Amino acid sequence: MSALAQLDIAAVRLLIAVAEAASISGGAARCHMSVAAASKRISDLEARLGVILLHRRPRGVALTPAGEVFVGQARQMAALAASLEEELRDYASGVEGRVRMVANAAAIVQFLPRDIAAFLEAHPRLRIDLEEQTSAEAVALLQTDRTDLAIFEESYATPGMLVRPYRTDELALVVPLGHPLAPRGEISFADSLAYEQVGLHGGTAILSRMQLAAAKLGRVLRLRIQVRSFDAVCRMIEGGVGVGVLPVRSAEAYVALGRLKAIPLRDDWARRRLLIGWPTQREPLPQTRMIIDFLQASAAADGKPA
Repeated sequence: MSALAQLDIAAVRLLIAVAEAASISGGAARCHMSVAAASKRISDLEARLGVILLHRRPRGVALTPAGEVFVGQARQMAALAASLEEELRDYASGVEGRVRMVANAAAIVQFLPRDIAAFLEAHPRLRIDLEEQTSAEAVALLQTDRTDLAIFEESYATPGMLVRPYRTDELALVVPLGHPLAPRGEISFADSLAYEQVGLHGGTAILSRMQLAAAKLGRVLRLRIQVRSFDAVCRMIEGGVGVGVLPVRSAEAYVALGRLKAIPLRDDWARRRLLIGWPTQREPLPQTRMIIDFLQASAAADGKPA
């Protein structure tokens, strides 16, 4: 039998902990073991594999080249084991299905909290693993079978997926209350280009739309700073760093508190359609189909489907 076939996950986790702590005593403490037991466990592991994994020094340990290779692969093994344990715990506690789902920030901030909460209340034995990604990243994950379902901006849809409409997302220019543009009831994006902008990080759909719109106008988008969340954009705008374009609902809390003004944009591109998508190469599992149908029904009930 292969030496690797006899590995136990506890020994793998112990070696990772020892490597991270750079000492056997530190790794043993993390794994709730005595130093003697941890030392013997690692020695047994080295004997089984036939290689030395640690250089033992008076003040701590360091990985040997073989140890570096082992720990690199061991981290993946430990992550896989943790994921398997979590899924099995779910089934043991009565969970009957699990769906991997990714969505862009606009969907997560504005629509999904209420929709997913309502879905899980109606289907308590299902579990949704939701992760935030840009629209481009969501589509890439869908195409490489690393998610079951994605919500993203319409312009990112590709022929290799099936889609249904989800919601309409409306963008607004967000400004501080005392800003010269604040009295406006609505505005064209062109009117904002005289001012410095607070933008999202590169690769986001909103920033791409802003850059394309500025280029079509023959103007320069004066990005003063880029941040990674809607909340950070709002905080920067409130601090006077610049103005910015955000989904209307993402700035609602700041507007309600009288800290910012959201001015609807007249531009056609400021009205975006969010889609629910899944790969053409495989039929959605029943629980995935249930979520798709539920999300569409929820949007229709609100009267604001895409």
